[in-house]
Amino acid sequence: MPLIDIITFALVALVSAFAALVLFVCLDKIQKNAAAHFDSEISILFDDGLAKHSNAAALVAFGCDLEALTWDLMYRQLRHRFKLLPSDPAQLSEGVHYLRAHMVGDTGLLTLEKRGAMVELSLPATTELSVGQSERLLVLQSKIDTLERSCGSAPYPMWQKDEKGTLIWSNTAYDELERSVDQSAGGTSALFDDVLGSAPAPVHRRVAITTKPDGQVHWYDTSLKDMDGLTVAHAVNIDAVIDAEVAQRNFVQTLAKTFAQLSIGLAIFDRKGQLALFNPALVDLTRLPAEFLSTRPDLLSFFDRLRENRMMPEPKNYGSWRQEIADLIKAAADGRYRETWTLESGQTYRISGKPHPDRAVAFLIEDITAQVNITRNFRAELDMGQSMMDALSEGLAVFSPAGVLSLCNRVYSEMWGFDPDRSFADITINDSVNVWQANCMPTTAWRDISDFIKSSGPRKEWSVAIQTRAGNTIRCTVTPVTGGATMVQFHMLEDTVSTPPEAMKVARTG
Repeated sequence: MPLIDIITFALVALVSAFAALVLFVCLDKIQKNAAAHFDSEISILFDDGLAKHSNAAALVAFGCDLEALTWDLMYRQLRHRFKLLPSDPAQLSEGVHYLRAHMVGDTGLLTLEKRGAMVELSLPATTELSVGQSERLLVLQSKIDTLERSCGSAPYPMWQKDEKGTLIWSNTAYDELERSVDQSAGGTSALFDDVLGSAPAPVHRRVAITTKPDGQVHWYDTSLKDMDGLTVAHAVNIDAVIDAEVAQRNFVQTLAKTFAQLSIGLAIFDRKGQLALFNPALVDLTRLPAEFLSTRPDLLSFFDRLRENRMMPEPKNYGSWRQEIADLIKAAADGRYRETWTLESGQTYRISGKPHPDRAVAFLIEDITAQVNITRNFRAELDMGQSMMDALSEGLAVFSPAGVLSLCNRVYSEMWGFDPDRSFADITINDSVNVWQANCMPTTAWRDISDFIKSSGPRKEWSVAIQTRAGNTIRCTVTPVTGGATMVQFHMLEDTVSTPPEAMKVARTG
């Protein structure tokens, strides 16, 4: 090899080695500087939220120069790591504060020292993350951002407390509610604590909050739950639920007061067949103890107890008693049950079953003993009156103010040859005059009697003699009676009787 080539090769090798050495030294310096920046403690001095001094590690960590470094920028990058980091330095109290990293495995410790408007921040060096760890951290941070946005914008209050009970996080709804709390009513920053207190989770309670300036009371359904040493709390507004419950309670109270005044016994059985509601009248009528009714007996037990107390008719066949009760319940559910019970004591009850919403059944028990007795007495009096009228020797007919035949006796029916009870239609004075005219000689007396019955002015009793076609004389007496009615009496004179009453009977026309 020529000498010139050897010299040239040597020079090239020497230059290459020198360049490699220089590059190695430069790279080493860069790495050391970078490592120094990364491994050094981050230190920043804030004055009213603006960075006044910082070390190089801080500028590298936050990727900006000193003029762009603010408390807000620092907060946005460190808030996920340090949950207790305040968004505003004014929220810090005077003195030194230590904030531990929230993530599992992160040993970072953030130190904040506040002196007036000045806040000094320091963060020790941390271990450099690998590319994979960085990617996972970014994914985790994205999920945290999404979760925080969701929780922060939730329409109901949410908050967290540490193991000491200190509030460490709250969403927008909580903050807005906190600002609206009436301070005069005891509202403080520890919202809901007056009721929830320091009770260990889980807790589920209703809490009333008074807001200003209107002083309205709002109800919340609150719940506390322990999660990893923290207390997670939620509060849902239930004003609509409370209003509905109050309205329902007032309605039930009004209904109960109304039922309490009823003289009719009321028993309402729910869809399960258990007694859900009864009133005092039911106790009085059935003689069932209130203690027994308060145990919510079922339908079969209720009717069994009635039978034992002889407060319902004794079944003819006790073997089919259960089936009879089942049929009774079914009929009541369809609204078809209505019976009258006549008891051994002489009392009479009217029992009716009515269906209610949600497959409930209501039974109404009414004491109609007095009504039945009055009806019986009235019917007895009518029968007695009719018997007395039938015993009279003269015919008697009573017409209403409208001219309708109300009643007559047996002699009247035999005298004129027809029975009003056989007619389904009302018999008027015109119908009666036709019968009278058919059996008597022509006279204007019938028109006068008809006008008298239909008149409404002052009236006096009067009489007239009527000649029958058979040659007999009948004394007809017209008398006004109570209520505007008119009584017409037909008395056949004995000295004129030449023809038996059967001979007067003629076929009724019309």
